[in-house]
Amino acid sequence: MAGKSVLPVLLFGSALASGAAQPQQPLTEATCQTTSCTVKVDASACETGGPPSVDIGKIHIKGNKNIRIVWEVSHPGFEFRLGRSLLLKDPRGDPTGQFSGKFLLGPNDQPDPSLKRGRRMQWLDANIVVDNNEYPYHVIVFDAADNPCSLDPVIVNDE
Repeated sequence: MAGKSVLPVLLFGSALASGAAQPQQPLTEATCQTTSCTVKVDASACETGGPPSVDIGKIHIKGNKNIRIVWEVSHPGFEFRLGRSLLLKDPRGDPTGQFSGKFLLGPNDQPDPSLKRGRRMQWLDANIVVDNNEYPYHVIVFDAADNPCSLDPVIVNDE
């Protein structure tokens, strides 16, 4: 009799485990052909244990050099942390020097080196095509208690 009660428990446990793993959503793609592009970060799902979302999951940079990419958190209660929020997934960092000007933006929409946290952050992308032109990165937003919530989109330099 004990063997019969174990099977439903195993099946229920298996269903819970598979439900906890969310399938990878396809990345929304867009092309940036101007000198500045904005990626909106929605952190509303972070309040219930989900990941943030971005309106552009795979941004293609085309036609210009030194493109300003701005990430903007659109949900109250979450913000970026300088040096902890936008990070390339490659453990070597940025060996080709593609990305610079990593700052939080002040109220005048200009880089402010004194800021350590904020709702808008920028990178400058040199947009130089090399052997590997795809740059997966982490977007990590933090709540007031410094709890992280993250997502992994991609930058593609298409020159």
